[in-house]
Amino acid sequence: MNIEFGGIAPFSFSSVTFMAEGILHGHIKVSRELAPVPFACTLCGSCAFFCITVPLHAIWDSPAELVEGIRSLFIEEGALPTKVTEVLDNLASYGNPWRLPQSMKVKWEDECTVPVRDFTKEKCEYLLFMGDAAFIDETKSTIRSVAELLHKAGVNYGTLKEKEIDSGGTARELGEYGLFGELVEKNIKTFKEYGVRKVITLSPHDYHTFLTYYPKFGFKFEEVLHHTQFLNKLINEGKIKPSGRIDKIVTFHDSCILGRYYNKFEPPREIIKSIPGVRFVELKQNQIFSLCCGGGGGRMWYDVPEEKIKVRVSDIRVSQARDAKAEIITTACPYCKSMLLASENLEEIKVEDVAELLLKSTL
Repeated sequence: MNIEFGGIAPFSFSSVTFMAEGILHGHIKVSRELAPVPFACTLCGSCAFFCITVPLHAIWDSPAELVEGIRSLFIEEGALPTKVTEVLDNLASYGNPWRLPQSMKVKWEDECTVPVRDFTKEKCEYLLFMGDAAFIDETKSTIRSVAELLHKAGVNYGTLKEKEIDSGGTARELGEYGLFGELVEKNIKTFKEYGVRKVITLSPHDYHTFLTYYPKFGFKFEEVLHHTQFLNKLINEGKIKPSGRIDKIVTFHDSCILGRYYNKFEPPREIIKSIPGVRFVELKQNQIFSLCCGGGGGRMWYDVPEEKIKVRVSDIRVSQARDAKAEIITTACPYCKSMLLASENLEEIKVEDVAELLLKSTL
C-alpha cells in the first residue's frame, strides 16, 4: 500500500494532521487502509518543538493528544490494525497488554534479594507501581534494582501484587478513551480502598498518566514520582551512598515522556554522575533533541507493515552511543530498555536502567 497526501511523507506528523483535517471536514473516510498512518506515530512529542505543521492545536492540548484523538475515530469505526485490536482486548480482559495472568505480575520477586511488602495487607507510605516492567523479561531486573535500593534506604513502600492492573496509559495512547476511563476508575477504587496517596513509577508512561489524567477523574496523589526522581532525592538526602567504582564510559538515552513532556532531564544524569569512576558522555542527540526509542505510542506491540524501515530508530541510538565511545547505555523507561536491547547492532555495548547501574555501586 502506498499512502500519500499531496507528496507529504506518509508516516510524518504532517500527514497525520493533513488526514485529520480531511476526516473532520468530511473529505476523507476512515478506513482500515489508512489506519497505519495515525498508529505509526510513537507520540514522542518532538513535532511540538520542531514542526511548523501543527493545526488543530486549538482542539487538542498537544500533538500527542491530537494523534490519540484521530486514533479514537478509527476505533469508533472499527478500522484498526489487528495487533492493536488484540492489545486493547487484552487490556480489557486481563488488565495487561500481553494476555498474561496477574500471577505473572510478581514473578520478578523470585530473584529479589529483599522482602517486598504487600500494600493491600501492610500500611505503607509509598506504592511502587510496577507497570509493564513486571511482564517484560529484560526489565524485571529494573524493578528488582529499584526495590533493593528502596530497601537499603529504609523507604516504607509496597506493591499491589496481583491486584495491580494497567494504569490505562496504553489504552489512552492507542485512542481507546472508553477503556482508558474504565481502567482509571478501577484503579482509583483500588487506590482509595488501600489508602494509596504517594506513588513511585517504573514507567514514564504511568508517571504521565497518574500525574496528568487521574486528577481529571477526581483523584490526585500527594506525590507522583518517577523512580529516577525518587532515587536522586535519596542520594541527595544521604540515604543512598554510591561508593563502588564503575570505571566505564556511560551515556543516557532520554525518555520522550520524562524529557520533552516534563523537562525532567537532570535526575537520571545526576544519579549517573554520582557514581565513582563513571565517565559520562552525551549522545549526539540528547535532552530535548533526543531520538525516541521507537516503542512509544503503542509501537511496543505494533510494527507498521507498510512502513519501509531502512534503519530502526533504536539502531540509530546504538550507533550514536558507539560514536560517543559509550560502553553502557542507560535508560529510565522499560520500553526504552526493551527496544534498545532488541537493536541489531548492540554487539559489545550494554543496556541498563539507571537504577541497575546505581545498585552496582551501592552493593
